[in-house]
Amino acid sequence: MDTRQMLAELAVKEFNCDPAKITPDATIADLGIDSIGVLEFIFRVEEVFGIQVDNAQAENLKSLADIASLVDQLRTPAVQ
Repeated sequence: MDTRQMLAELAVKEFNCDPAKITPDATIADLGIDSIGVLEFIFRVEEVFGIQVDNAQAENLKSLADIASLVDQLRTPAVQ
C-alpha cells in the first residue's frame, strides 16, 4: 500500500471523509477537514508513519498529495 492510499484510509477512518472526494489533487479543505482537524491529522500521520513534521512544513500542506510527498521525504533516509 502506498503512502497516498494509507493517508486516504486514515482520512476516512479518523475524519469520516467521503471516499468519493479523495483524489490526489483534493485539498484538505475539500475533504471537510478544518484547521483544528488538520493539526489532529498531522499528529496522527506522525504517529502512524513514525515521523516528525515541524511547523514550517505543516504550513505548506494543502492536499493529501502534499502530505504524501512530505511523508515519503521524511521516511527516506538521507544519502551520505
